Amino acid sequence: DLFWDKEATHTDDVDSFMPINRLAEYAATGCIGSVSPRFYGVPTDYSQSRTTQRSAPQILEWCREDGLDAALLTAL
Repeated sequence: DLFWDKEATHTDDVDSFMPINRLAEYAATGCIGSVSPRFYGVPTDYSQSRTTQRSAPQILEWCREDGLDAALLTAL
């Protein structure tokens, strides 16, 4: 409910902006090893300094804790 253009997009189809279901399918068929047990998100407040100084380092720490090999970044 924060800062995204609700006139230009919607969240009715989760797979259109966050392909978590496709990734789960790929993991089930062995195309990828697994999907992270956590979902990582950044507040949509358009603050570059908060993103680079606070949010990004925190997400990197969580990714390392979860042993991720790769991260897929998507935007809404």
